[in-house]
Amino acid sequence: MSRFTFNSRPFLMLSLILTGLLACNGEDSPPDDLIPQEKMAEILTEIHIAEARVTNMQLRSQDSSILLYEKMQKRIWEKNKVDTSVYRKSYSFYTTHPALLSEIYEQVEKNMEVREKKKNIKL
Repeated sequence: MSRFTFNSRPFLMLSLILTGLLACNGEDSPPDDLIPQEKMAEILTEIHIAEARVTNMQLRSQDSSILLYEKMQKRIWEKNKVDTSVYRKSYSFYTTHPALLSEIYEQVEKNMEVREKKKNIKL
């Protein structure tokens, strides 16, 4: 079984660069159903883990990878009691507020480190 190691520095930098590129809708007021930062960090942590799992599976077909990821994503939405629309509106808001998104990704990085440490605990 392959072991996934997460190097958070390049990931964080790439996320911040993409945020700057995507921050173009100019929306200043948060949507009424904005996902709080803490919860958004948890959701993004789970999303990035799901993406890594699908990538590590090295499925033969792109379609299979997409279907599997969509199934995993649906579970994330259900677990966190959000839907795609609420997530997209929240993500769009945070991408137009880089300082907030940076705080969220700092928490994502911490979440990943905690999960990695838990994985390495020997019983």
